[in-house]
Amino acid sequence: MRPTPQSLLAFLAAGAVFGLSLSQLATGFGYAFPVSPWSMVLMLPLIGAATYLASWPIYRYRKKLEQHTEGPRPARPNPFYAFRVLIVSRSVALTGALFAGWHLGSLIWLLSFSVAPTALVLPMLFGLIGSVAMLGGGILGEFNCRAPKDPGEGAE
Repeated sequence: MRPTPQSLLAFLAAGAVFGLSLSQLATGFGYAFPVSPWSMVLMLPLIGAATYLASWPIYRYRKKLEQHTEGPRPARPNPFYAFRVLIVSRSVALTGALFAGWHLGSLIWLLSFSVAPTALVLPMLFGLIGSVAMLGGGILGEFNCRAPKDPGEGAE
């Protein structure tokens, strides 16, 4: 499964439109501005880091196998575990892109249309940073789950 930038950009754009629209609707109807709680802001990069760490054994196996020349082959990780980590990495990347779009759209609305955005900009900015960290963890987790290269692949 190859990482597709088009799907990540589509999720980022959808999140930005949704964040911008919901911010406008909520404040237009007199409700409070939708701010991400600090617990979520802290959990986003932790989820990305956990996904990356879960994919690390697969990366180590791939590197050992690519450098293997003779003797016993390195122990293969459980393929079900590798597939699950790949699927979780993809879903974390897509969710990170969606949350990054949400925070970006809300931040754009705050800076463009709000009268006094000073108290709300910092949580939204930290939410954007956490979402980008989650997105990065998902992309790196997907990268770690690639199949190893064949030994004679570059020998043509």
